[in-house]
Amino acid sequence: MRYYCNICKKYITKAEFLYSVKFFDRPLCREHQNLELLSQYKPNQSERLERPISEQEPIVSDPEEIMKPDEIEDDTDTGSRSGWKTLGRAAAKMGKGVFRGVKKIVDSSKKRSQIRKWKGAILRRMKMTQLKRFCYEQKISTTKSVLEEDKRSEDLYWKKYDCTKGELIARLRNKLSLKIIISFANRNHINIKDIQIDIDRKKTEWEMKELIEKISKNGSTFLLELVKTIKEFAPMRQYNTEIPYQDSLTSFLKSRYPKTRIEVSRGATRPDIVVKGIAIEVKGPTSYKDLQTVADKCLRYPQYFPNGMICVLFNVNVSEYRYAEWLKGMNTHYPDVKVIKI
Repeated sequence: MRYYCNICKKYITKAEFLYSVKFFDRPLCREHQNLELLSQYKPNQSERLERPISEQEPIVSDPEEIMKPDEIEDDTDTGSRSGWKTLGRAAAKMGKGVFRGVKKIVDSSKKRSQIRKWKGAILRRMKMTQLKRFCYEQKISTTKSVLEEDKRSEDLYWKKYDCTKGELIARLRNKLSLKIIISFANRNHINIKDIQIDIDRKKTEWEMKELIEKISKNGSTFLLELVKTIKEFAPMRQYNTEIPYQDSLTSFLKSRYPKTRIEVSRGATRPDIVVKGIAIEVKGPTSYKDLQTVADKCLRYPQYFPNGMICVLFNVNVSEYRYAEWLKGMNTHYPDVKVIKI
């Protein structure tokens, strides 16, 4: 049996016949199939814009709105140039925004990865009995179910086994926060001092990086600049009283800001250091009672020092949990007060 195109009567194969009948409801040769596809195709607005301008039909509601040739020349010389500049600036801003967004995601991913490493390092220092007790406290199962096959009947069934040390570490690391793991380690007298020092150092780096980004984004406000400068300060050693911390920090700030002053009294308010109208309260060694006195000063200082307040804490002798709780309260009730832990 022969098959023919319905338009040009040209001989076509059986495959072409079946294809065209299925999609075009009539037998067509390949050439007329292509023409039929083109006649059915209607480009949408986005496709229209991607085509060269010369190939696009004008989109106007009124024929009189079409510009004359001399008007087009003027627009090319002035209006379109400014339009391209505006478009270029918008594209540059979009590019920066996309770059900042990607950078933020990458930084966040790096932080999560580092926190997982810290959690794993602490958990690996625990004995098997301690890991099991930790699991019981947090209501995490210490067994695993494995699907096995009965050799005689060839039936499948689930069998329970005790988890290995590596499996318990993985479960605890994935389900618990770093703060909970540190708290358990401290309660059970597990030596993680070196890890905690690394955590404090890395968190300080992250805070500095965020601060620098804020300064570049918001403009160089002096309060942020002063916080950055104080974070760069490191005392020669740990002291038993507050005065050496205050003196050494004052000397450091005077080398950067010559107008730095010590204990300027205003009414009943007397901060430790004042730099360009910003009050700096120094605590060290810092106990929980010292943290409680900071809240009272946060109420009184802003009325005399409207440029801001910074609280610098040296040698904090407070548990991580209590300090985190205090800092959360400070950020909630006194968000404008900058707290620096050194």
